Amino acid sequence: MPTLIPRPWPMQAGLSAVCVIVGYAIGALIGWGFRASSRRWGWHPRRRWRLWLWAGLGAVWLVAVAGGALAWTQWQNVQRDVMGMPRLDLAAPALMIGGAALAVILLLLVGRLLRRALGALVRYSRRVGRGHPAAPAVALAGMALVVLVCGMLAFEGLTRLATWHYGAENDSSEAGIAQPRSPEVSGSPDSLVPWSSLGRQGRTFVSETTTPAELAAFNGDAPLVSPVRVYAGIKSADTLEARASLAVRELERAGGFDRAVIAVWIPTGTGWMISESADALEQLYGGNSAIVGIQYSVLPSLFTVFMKPGEAAKAGTALFNAVEQRWSELPEDQRPKLLLFGKSLGTEGVEAPFAASDGRSSVGNLVARTDGALIVGATYVNPLLTQLTREREPGSPVWAPVFDQGRSVRFVSGDPHQHAIDSPWLEPRIVYLQHPSDPVPYWGIDAIWKPPEWLDAPRGYGVPAEATWFPIVTAILAVSDQIDQLSPPDGFGHNYGTDYVQGWSTVVPPTGWTAADTRRLEEYLAHHEYDELE
Repeated sequence: MPTLIPRPWPMQAGLSAVCVIVGYAIGALIGWGFRASSRRWGWHPRRRWRLWLWAGLGAVWLVAVAGGALAWTQWQNVQRDVMGMPRLDLAAPALMIGGAALAVILLLLVGRLLRRALGALVRYSRRVGRGHPAAPAVALAGMALVVLVCGMLAFEGLTRLATWHYGAENDSSEAGIAQPRSPEVSGSPDSLVPWSSLGRQGRTFVSETTTPAELAAFNGDAPLVSPVRVYAGIKSADTLEARASLAVRELERAGGFDRAVIAVWIPTGTGWMISESADALEQLYGGNSAIVGIQYSVLPSLFTVFMKPGEAAKAGTALFNAVEQRWSELPEDQRPKLLLFGKSLGTEGVEAPFAASDGRSSVGNLVARTDGALIVGATYVNPLLTQLTREREPGSPVWAPVFDQGRSVRFVSGDPHQHAIDSPWLEPRIVYLQHPSDPVPYWGIDAIWKPPEWLDAPRGYGVPAEATWFPIVTAILAVSDQIDQLSPPDGFGHNYGTDYVQGWSTVVPPTGWTAADTRRLEEYLAHHEYDELE
């Protein structure tokens, strides 16, 4: 069955194998209960009946496998057509079935080996315990303890290995990246932040600041200034608070508080700052902008979530509070607009300083302390997103919730036919960019036992009509959505592309900015090469 993201045949083969093994385990448990009941009540089905039953089940299974493979190919191609992805070829269903069969055999062998090992342990414990009834339970508990301790040690070892590997990568630089000379950016000869301390993502971010020539190519003869980009890496200061303090001093040195807007920017796990969004904001304001961010991890977001949980929230709180404090000391008529930006894991840091007990209070905090926020692909567990979704107006879908008649917060789904909200949109504005086909805002463990809300009608743009919920299976398939979230093209999944232009021009449009300007900037940036991978 389809879910939010189209699946290639190797991914589907692995997921199908897992589903088969889960079904096999459930069936084996039911069979064990049936045999136990039969023995208790003295009822033993005839051997001929059992053979007919197994033959019937085998025939149904073969038909289901063949029909399911063909249906899967059709569903996937319909979804791929909508998203503009290449169709599966004719060999895909056969390859998928073959790959799934091999994976099932391998998993069954592993399961049988584990069962034999447990059986041997129980028999050994009975011999050693001289038939004591508690001996097997003690042995199994001891084995569970050993597995737990080994698991904890393995997790610690994996954390250290990942930190070492990605730490070494953080010390490197992308090909073609050179130290900037402009005093308006970190890492330059005038900067308070050494070039060597910025890390891989930080060096890329500051060295790719929009140039005067690029500004002129889009803005023409309009007044232009050099954009400010400030960044403090993991090695720029020892703690998050120290990095935030350094970033504020650097922001002041570079002239960031003299710009029209300052964007407090919470990066993803590796410290990645989304280039297309930064370019969009700088072009929108003709360079009269400042962006400031700090690094809180060298690990990719998926690793950071498990190995350094809560770090993005701490970084967002530290950086925003530090910038806000200096910003509030300026005369009111000389303050730039104070904005927030984050994508994916970074959105956790955007929401953290303002989270309260309910959506109205959280939104009130955000509106009172900022001039706008652009939140892209927020994670399922984000406190503010959870509140807005839970407290949305009846009838509004989970992929485009309407909160408080859209007075301050609105969701932009990327659907060209998204229903417009008629009520006035007050300033400051908060925009959530959230594709209906992006699994990040919707994935949860509760999909095991209840249908996720993205399956409700009306369904969002790009969500297949054929998608249905099945206990356990849907949750297993959702894992592949998380893994392949960036595989669709711009406008689907976790790929937001030129949506950033619409986002910024909606949150904080310059005076005189029009919808035609938005389209023109989208077309201009579409000719640049960007990568949504961190």
